[in-house]
Amino acid sequence: MAATEDQDKSRTLQEAQISKALGLFLLIFALVVLVSILFTDTGIGKLTNLGAGIVLAAIGGIMLLRVRKTGRKQA
Repeated sequence: MAATEDQDKSRTLQEAQISKALGLFLLIFALVVLVSILFTDTGIGKLTNLGAGIVLAAIGGIMLLRVRKTGRKQA
């Protein structure tokens, strides 16, 4: 039983690390997309970048919050 529990813990920690890295990447990428609004000429382009940036930031933020929640459960 202990070996199975250790495998589950290590898998959970590995998934948390991957989610943390991916969530951070998405947040940084969302920031780049949001900054690109300043360099876009058309109104529809600005709205598209705004929508994409918000969606990417939301996904990245949710991933990081889930990692935090998982960390609290492990402690």
